[in-house]
Amino acid sequence: MPHTFPALTEASVSLRRLTPDHDSGSGPAVLCFPHAGGCASFFRSWPSLLPAARVDAVQYPCREDRIAEDAPGSLVALAASVAEEILRTGERYCVLFGHSMGAYVAFEVAHRLEQAGAPVPALVLSSSAAPAERPAVPFEDTADVLAYLEQYEPVSPEIRAEPELLDLILDYIKGDLRLVAQYAEHSGKRLTSRITAVVGEQDVPGIREHFTGWSRHTTEDFTPLVVPGGHFYLREQPPAALLRVELDRLRRETR
Repeated sequence: MPHTFPALTEASVSLRRLTPDHDSGSGPAVLCFPHAGGCASFFRSWPSLLPAARVDAVQYPCREDRIAEDAPGSLVALAASVAEEILRTGERYCVLFGHSMGAYVAFEVAHRLEQAGAPVPALVLSSSAAPAERPAVPFEDTADVLAYLEQYEPVSPEIRAEPELLDLILDYIKGDLRLVAQYAEHSGKRLTSRITAVVGEQDVPGIREHFTGWSRHTTEDFTPLVVPGGHFYLREQPPAALLRVELDRLRRETR
């Protein structure tokens, strides 16, 4: 059965509450941003890993319950819509966690929130090269996109065997990859948020060798971490301990 999520408000379009028994403002909250082609449901097990916090996730257009919506025109437009929703609903997040493409969206959302006077204390940016140093990303030719995906997480034989399903999935993956390939608005942006950048020791070289460049995008502490695994290290070992450490630090600072 498809995973469903309670909406935060009737007007909510992208924020998904993964911890439904937590009320808004009742405690620390983490907002998760999925990878290219990813969905909010990617993080559905995380509330059990972070029982002391509320866990929400962003649902991008063109998938699951947003399948009929138009793709955003740019990555900053996507981030702007998420930031506007956060401000409209009054949600406050202690940590933004972004994986792969989600790291860029989380960074831009944090920038928008900071400009609006609602800075986020900490970002955890996972499996992502610093934006000025990211490897080239194809998004038009199907063969190029499939070859690109092979480096990270190959499309399963079951999906490849269903041409209509493959075309549907590739449509929104290509749309996401286009957002990353055309993302250029990062230049000169620095946050007052602490940034932790995490990479798997077996991730592709283009990410492993350039993830520390995120240090140029914060005026506060920057921590680079290398963990076991590849690009999707968090499937087997979600970074729950890292997030708990960050949440504990934030609790101590606000006492």
